[in-house]
Amino acid sequence: MKSYIAIIILSLSCQVLVAQSVTDVIRYSSLEISGTARSLGSGSAMGALGADFSVLSTNPAGLAWYRNSEFTITPAIFTSGITTKLSNLDDNEPAKSSRSNFVLSNFGVVVASQPSSANWKTFNFGLGINRIADFNQRFYFEGASVGSIVDRFLEQANSSTGLEEFESQVAYDADALIGPDSDGFYYSDFENAPNAFIQRDQTISWRGSINELTFAMAGNYKDRVLVGATIGVPFLSFREEKSYHEEDPGDGVQGNVPFFDNLEYNETLTTTGAGINLKLGMLFRVNQWVRLGVAAHTPTAFSLEDSYHTDMTYVYSDNGTPYEGSAESPDGLFEYKLRSPWRLIGSLALVIKKHGFITAEVEAVDYAGAELRFDGYDSQERETNNEIAKTLTTATNIRVGGEFAVDIFRLRAGIGMLQSPLIDENTVNSSYSLGVGIREENFFIDLGYRRYNYKESYTPYLTSVSEQQIVDRDIANNRFLLTLGFKF
Repeated sequence: MKSYIAIIILSLSCQVLVAQSVTDVIRYSSLEISGTARSLGSGSAMGALGADFSVLSTNPAGLAWYRNSEFTITPAIFTSGITTKLSNLDDNEPAKSSRSNFVLSNFGVVVASQPSSANWKTFNFGLGINRIADFNQRFYFEGASVGSIVDRFLEQANSSTGLEEFESQVAYDADALIGPDSDGFYYSDFENAPNAFIQRDQTISWRGSINELTFAMAGNYKDRVLVGATIGVPFLSFREEKSYHEEDPGDGVQGNVPFFDNLEYNETLTTTGAGINLKLGMLFRVNQWVRLGVAAHTPTAFSLEDSYHTDMTYVYSDNGTPYEGSAESPDGLFEYKLRSPWRLIGSLALVIKKHGFITAEVEAVDYAGAELRFDGYDSQERETNNEIAKTLTTATNIRVGGEFAVDIFRLRAGIGMLQSPLIDENTVNSSYSLGVGIREENFFIDLGYRRYNYKESYTPYLTSVSEQQIVDRDIANNRFLLTLGFKF
């Protein structure tokens, strides 16, 4: 688990110029396609079965199973509940946070046609949007522990690079770093009380998603071989807001740390961009019961832009007189490119006449093959991509689901197992799905639910000499989907 914690630590440290990292690759490449409620309720394993709009983002060959044109729309509610605890001290109490978002998981149209050729049964087109990643979370922690974020600023100021304008420079301008001594080294009030306990808390808010615009076509040859292709245009949006606070809880004029009273450090990061990819798929109808599928997704070529800003307020007392310093960074802007991993998907479906189906998918994602591109920052680009290759590996994800049909009613269930992309990490996280539906001749309605639980660690800042702050996070994500579909 140590390597996984390290990656989370990196991901949640302050984002500055050319600070894009392994974690950006993981965040923007770990897809959880919601699509339709039917797909979600069946474990998102519809690749070999097809005839569902979600397959345009997994195996587009399934588009060729449509016999009628169709319009679908899927509103959804995503909820995230997180329990956190600052683990540096056993007496610290856990804190609970939650966030709910109403989103549009899917909408699109399929146009079905039957060519005059006797061999080609259908030739279909699809156009629409599937939500393939969701970043919405909010969490909070509080507690007491030894050390301060000023330790990070001090280390940075005394390093070979010196003051950095989005972190240590802001702290210096706010008087959090008192200043250089006679030898040119920076010092702080905290060096005089290295074992002092500090009360701290932080609120972290993430918003955003990846929504993929899909253009797909597929053909059905003799009801035996189906082929399809999708051009995907994902639109990415991510916003992070963090507000970190420290306070000296000690009694008396000096408190635990001489002079120090409290500080607040705020960070804002916004990432936006778009990309393009190609998905190719093929299905084989072995017999009336068995269908096999295979799909390959090229890397997505993303063009991204980060904008970021930080500010700080530092309050201290001298002989009982309080003083306050404040400062803020300039507005930062950085453009870069991300090439996401290749994805290969194998799938199997067992169709039990009119009684339902069982489906399964195995997906391999080559995280180690992802790359970041920084124009004008060649050395940082090489270092980051070397770190990606050394840290990440191919992850295998398994999804299994099924549907049971009784007249017009449908019952569904599914399970997913997601492997960590870290090379030394054996963690597998699980998700569980349920669904119901009604299928009429020209209309259908489906409900789907998925619960996804996992654990990870977070640290508000990195430091190499003082005690590292570790926050344990227990996360429960829930998705509720409602799909309305009309055949024409």
